[in-house]
Amino acid sequence: MELKEYLQIIKKDIKVFLLLIIFAVSGSLAFFHFQPVSFNTSLALNITRRGTLETTDYRYDSFYRLQADERFAGTVTEWLKTPRIVADVYEMAKINPVNFSLTDLSKSLNAERKSSQLVDVNFSSATPESAQRISSAMVKIISRNTEKLNEEQREANWFLIIAENPLTTRNVPNHKIIFLVSFLGGLFLSFWTVLIRHYLK
Repeated sequence: MELKEYLQIIKKDIKVFLLLIIFAVSGSLAFFHFQPVSFNTSLALNITRRGTLETTDYRYDSFYRLQADERFAGTVTEWLKTPRIVADVYEMAKINPVNFSLTDLSKSLNAERKSSQLVDVNFSSATPESAQRISSAMVKIISRNTEKLNEEQREANWFLIIAENPLTTRNVPNHKIIFLVSFLGGLFLSFWTVLIRHYLK
């Protein structure tokens, strides 16, 4: 079929075509508008040491220490993807982890190692207050697990977790993108609906 024929088919059923587009756009905008308010939080965890290792060769000390910090930052990142650790964080933050599946728990805290000594954690919460509780609990749980690793070795220059103040912002949907995506989706749906109606006639 040529383009003229498609346009003629759409013209014959123009009301259905436009109504479907309007329905798709208005439905998408209404869905995101009435979604519960949520907040996004970013928490920076710095991996440092309690002291320095005495050595006659400072360069080698710095090199191996940097490597150890990098590996431990990777360990912290993996901890925050473990359902057991996340459940402990939520329990300390007075959020019942029973309401989450294992998959939800493993994905609720998005931890990423940014450098050898920096781990950035992003997560969503219902209120700024709960975000603060989660951030505080996270630091305490990670510090507690860090101390457990040093119970037998008791190294003086063991790892230490220092957290920056969490940054919490309201999650505001991008209405321009929602409109564009829903319009294109509505256009696609309308086009095929009109064609199918024409074929059935």
